[in-house]
Amino acid sequence: MLEKSTLGKSSLEKSLLGKQTACSSDHDKGLISARSGKRENGSIKPEFVSAYDSGLNRRAFLRQTGAAAVLLGLLGAKPSIGIAEEAQDKIEGDKVFSDFNAHSRAVVEAVQLQLFPDDGDGPSATQLNGFQYLSWALEDPENAADGDKAFILKGVGWLEEQSEATQGESFIKLTLTQQDIVMKQISQTRAGENWLSLLLYYLLESLTLDPVYGGNPDGIGWKWLEHQPGFPQPVKGKTYLDFS
Repeated sequence: MLEKSTLGKSSLEKSLLGKQTACSSDHDKGLISARSGKRENGSIKPEFVSAYDSGLNRRAFLRQTGAAAVLLGLLGAKPSIGIAEEAQDKIEGDKVFSDFNAHSRAVVEAVQLQLFPDDGDGPSATQLNGFQYLSWALEDPENAADGDKAFILKGVGWLEEQSEATQGESFIKLTLTQQDIVMKQISQTRAGENWLSLLLYYLLESLTLDPVYGGNPDGIGWKWLEHQPGFPQPVKGKTYLDFS
């Protein structure tokens, strides 16, 4: 069974551990600043994040870095999905999803629950509104330009083909143990590992960003992290996207 309370150790973790960045009094200002830095300096390409091969407890990882450090660090270390790298080690297949439908959404939600399960160690992906936040984030012009939505949908096809080839069923019909096996198989390829890394990245954003963006309802992630958000907090109609 997947060690459900672990996060992968990689250069992403290294970019966060030890950071004691103070939380900005304006959440949007910090978000814009981090993303501006990414645009100016180029996306920092971490080694692929493994959600499986780590003994680092999820709570310990997030609590010791601090919510602000996690957020600002991740914004500069989003997994790259360069076409050239993907082509070197991608999973060939015929399953293609051009947009989210009920089935592809169910697959992504099942993967999110494997990464952030309802196991008593912090809020689950469902409790965080992980998919709702993901849907919002993928429409961000910068994320759209990065091709994140197309890459995630392509990964759904890879996962489904692997599941049917090795388990004889769609991923969403498998037991949790079988899902874990298929995800581990996918993670052995560079493209598959990067796909999981990207989904994990957006889950961490849903844990730490203001609820106005669709995740972290009622500040459930902040409460778990014992984090006091800065003020003033963003309000609908006046977020950074409304002025971009």
